[in-house]
Amino acid sequence: MPLTVSAKKQRIVESESRSPTSRYRIGVLLYFRSEDGRVLLIRRAKRPNRGMWCAIGGKLEMETGESPFECAIREANEEVGVTLTDSDLSMRCMLSEENYEGTGHWLMFLFEVHKRLVSLPEAIDEGEFRFFKLTELADLGMPPLDRSVALGRILNPNAASFSVLKAIEGVEHDTDLLEVVQTVGSRND
Repeated sequence: MPLTVSAKKQRIVESESRSPTSRYRIGVLLYFRSEDGRVLLIRRAKRPNRGMWCAIGGKLEMETGESPFECAIREANEEVGVTLTDSDLSMRCMLSEENYEGTGHWLMFLFEVHKRLVSLPEAIDEGEFRFFKLTELADLGMPPLDRSVALGRILNPNAASFSVLKAIEGVEHDTDLLEVVQTVGSRND
């Protein structure tokens, strides 16, 4: 008797056999600040960016139809223990990353969080937290792309209200590979 595979199972097998670069992940990054204006970062214990200081974030639960705002609110609660609403968030950037660190393609939504933190969150499985002054970020062990986008687009009060960016493969080592696709509005308007 010949072995048969349903069409649904065949599609699953085919999708799982594709290279990691054919996968697209969608996630969020959150830029929190303390009451005195310092930026909250996490030293990541896991890939991507293991050992580096990064913004808090995570992947969308796509099987539930979660939106970027819903994901940001969930991640804030899970990782930082803070309850947010949509009005506590401003989406400042959409970043498309091509095969970042060999983990596949990423579509990231970056948020500025308006609700200020009173204290440092406790460490979690993802890593340990610390507050930094903006002036400390230039020499901090951060991924160069994260530093460039954070200082140029998210934490800069003179930046556009919203930016669309494309990072081609290799940008994690060379931020000159970052392309500004579009900017919209001004925070000073």
